[in-house]
Amino acid sequence: MSSSTATATHIPPAAQAETPSLRRTLGLWQGVSLYVGSVLGSGVLVLPAIAADTAGPASVLAWLGLILLSVPLALTYAALSRQRADAAGFSDAIERAFGPRWGAVAGWLFLAQVPMGTSVVALIAGEYGASVLGGGQDLAFAFGAALVVTAYALNFVGLRVSATAQLVTLAVIVVGLALIVGRALPEVEPRAFTPFFSKGPVAVGLAAVQLFWAFVGWEAITPLAREFKDPRDIWRASMLAVGIVALVYLPLAIVTIGATGHGDAAHAQTPLVLLAAKVFGPSASRVVGIAGLLLSFIPVNAYVAGTSRLAFALGERRQLPAWLGVTSASGTPHRALAALCAVVLVALSVTWLGRLRIADLLPFSASSFLATYVLSMAAAVKLLRGPMSHAAIVSLVACTAVFFFVGTFIAWVAAVAVCALVYQRFAGPRAG
Repeated sequence: MSSSTATATHIPPAAQAETPSLRRTLGLWQGVSLYVGSVLGSGVLVLPAIAADTAGPASVLAWLGLILLSVPLALTYAALSRQRADAAGFSDAIERAFGPRWGAVAGWLFLAQVPMGTSVVALIAGEYGASVLGGGQDLAFAFGAALVVTAYALNFVGLRVSATAQLVTLAVIVVGLALIVGRALPEVEPRAFTPFFSKGPVAVGLAAVQLFWAFVGWEAITPLAREFKDPRDIWRASMLAVGIVALVYLPLAIVTIGATGHGDAAHAQTPLVLLAAKVFGPSASRVVGIAGLLLSFIPVNAYVAGTSRLAFALGERRQLPAWLGVTSASGTPHRALAALCAVVLVALSVTWLGRLRIADLLPFSASSFLATYVLSMAAAVKLLRGPMSHAAIVSLVACTAVFFFVGTFIAWVAAVAVCALVYQRFAGPRAG
C-alpha cells in the first residue's frame, strides 16, 4: 500500500482538520520565547567550558557549525508545521510519510525521554538553586521538584499564561547574559586563540557531538502549531529564535576561551561563574545560582507545553490511551499534563533515592532525541518539495551521522520502538 493511501485510511478526522479543542492563543513573540526556550537552557551553563576543554579555541568552529545546522533544522520543522498544523507535530509528519505505526513510534520515543530529560534539567536547576543558599543534595532536589511543578501548574492554567511567563523570564536571562558577556569582551585576549587547533582538527568534531544537546529543541514546538494565531508566525518565530540563540551562544563561547582561558575553563566552576566574577565580584556565585535556576525553567516550561500536546494528540489517535486525548473547557490538555507531571515526579523521586547523576540519565534522553530527529528529517525529505527538501536532506545526513555515536543506547531506542508497535497491535481500533 502506498504511503498516501495509508494516510488516507488511517488518519482520523480529528487529525485531518483543525480541532477547535485547542485554541489559537500564541502571538509571534510568545512563539519566539517558546522556541528559544526549547533550545537555550541549562546547557549554556556548562557546555562552553566542556567544548573549550575538548577542542581548545577551535571549539568556536563547532559552535558555529551547529548554529548553521540549526537553520535548516528549524526551517524544516517550520515547513512541516505549516504544511499541516497538528498537535502531534513531528509525529504527524512522520505518520503522513511512513504510516501511523511509525508516527506512533516517534511519539513514544519523544515522550519516553521526558522523565529522564526533565530530571536532568531539574538536577542542574536544583544544584544551582541550592548553591545560593549553601544547601545540599536534598535542598537541590526540592528546588528541582518545585521548578517542575511550577512549569506544569502554569501550563495547566493555560498556554497563553505559560508563554507570557516564558517571555518575561527569557528577556531577563538574555539581558543578564548580554551584560556579563558584554562586560567580559574587553577582557578577551587574542593570544588565547593561539594555537587555534591546539587539540587537533578532529577534536572539533568531538566537541560538536558534545554540543548537540545544546541545540536540541527545534522539534518541541511543532505540537503547538495549531495554537498560533497567525500560521505565518511559525516561520518568523523559527528564524528569530535561531538568531537569538546564535547571539547568545557564539559570544559566550568566544569569551569563555578568550577571557577565562580554555585550559582551565572546564574545571571547578562554570564559565559563567568566572565571567560573572569579573562583573559582579564576590556575589558572582549567587548571581549565577539564580541564573541557573531561571535558565532551567525556560526549557522545562517549553517542553511541558509541547509534550503535553503531543500526548494529547497521540491519545486522540488511540496511539496512547484515549483518555489522554481530552481537553478541559478552556482548551487545555489537562489529563495529559497531569499524567506527564505524575510520571516526571516519580522519575525525580527515583533519581533522588538512587542518587543518580546527570551522566546516568542524559544518554537515554539524547538517544531518543536523535532517533526522533532522524525520523523527522527522513519524513521531511519525502513530504517537502523545492528548497526545503534540500534543507531536509542536509539535516538528515547530519543527524544520522551524530546518531551513530549513541552506541549501546540504540538498544533503548529499539526497546521503546518495539513497545510502541506492540501497543498499536493490541490497543484496539483507531478513532475514526
